[in-house]
Amino acid sequence: MNRSVSYDRQTIASPNPLARFAHRSRHRLSLALLEKHAPAGGLIVDFGAGTGEMLHQLGRRRSDLRRVAIEPYMQLLHADVSHLPNLASVEPRTVDVLTAFEVLEHLTDHEIAAFIADVSRTCKPGATLIVSVPIMQGLALPLKELNRVLLFRRPSDYSARDVLQGLFGRQVRRATDVRHSHKGFDHRALRVLLQGAFDLRSHFSAPLAALPWWANSQSFLVFSVR
Repeated sequence: MNRSVSYDRQTIASPNPLARFAHRSRHRLSLALLEKHAPAGGLIVDFGAGTGEMLHQLGRRRSDLRRVAIEPYMQLLHADVSHLPNLASVEPRTVDVLTAFEVLEHLTDHEIAAFIADVSRTCKPGATLIVSVPIMQGLALPLKELNRVLLFRRPSDYSARDVLQGLFGRQVRRATDVRHSHKGFDHRALRVLLQGAFDLRSHFSAPLAALPWWANSQSFLVFSVR
């Protein structure tokens, strides 16, 4: 039986200490990257901002920044964060930092292409694009699926063969409904795609950056917009 579980309980408030550690580390890293790359008085746009919590926390540290949440589905919980329904509503060449934290894995190929075009249109030349996505290959895959099945009583989207292929870094067919499944998402393919449009400044895995990507659960990418 599929159960409704809040996003926080699946991530930063997870009863699984490993999952909780990974997601809290991701939040800290995301906020640190925003602080590092945001210029004084800059415009920060968060694509897929959820409740706006990240931008709210950023504002508490950097009151000089203008912060805009792009969020078509969830309700913002913080009045200090501005809201727009989509990137098409952002004025051209105005954005200093654009972020997409844990959202691009839920877009179709067509939507990814539209996202790239919107980033190029809305960002200033030399602006920063920061992306984080889940790693769905290597050691993280069986751990994430066990967490899903045992802790939240949700059926896995993966067959035993899929898990074995993903464990060894091989490509797995993507889910039909990418909005509600990470199955088959490949952070390596996304990196190649984004590098075709933007200049890669840095990339690292989390929460244990000293270890190879296949021993981590998240991938961070920082680009310069041309």
